[in-house]
Amino acid sequence: RWGRGLGLVEVLLGRDSVANVPNGAIGVVFYLLQGLLGRRGGRGTGGPGGGGGRPAAVLLGTSVTSAVASLWLAGVLAFGLHDFCLVCITTYLLNLLLLALNWRRWRRLRHLKTA
Repeated sequence: RWGRGLGLVEVLLGRDSVANVPNGAIGVVFYLLQGLLGRRGGRGTGGPGGGGGRPAAVLLGTSVTSAVASLWLAGVLAFGLHDFCLVCITTYLLNLLLLALNWRRWRRLRHLKTA
């Protein structure tokens, strides 16, 4: 149950909901987005309107979401399943590291914008 929709979608929308996708699929989309946007998230202003900050903001927002999901799944792993998974813990730490990096990038771009 915990391997799909973070274990929450089934409870809220039902087991057969189209939103009840495997956690791994969510992760693949997240890491692809991080990789693709990470290449442009820190470059310049992106022309009129300061578009360079948009990728950084999306990276930060998705990182916050992944960190919250990681904390949830770590709690499920430790307190619900009473288990230890080295791959899971490593993934959670990677998500927290991405959050720190994206937070730093976002703050740097905001500082450049106000300077």
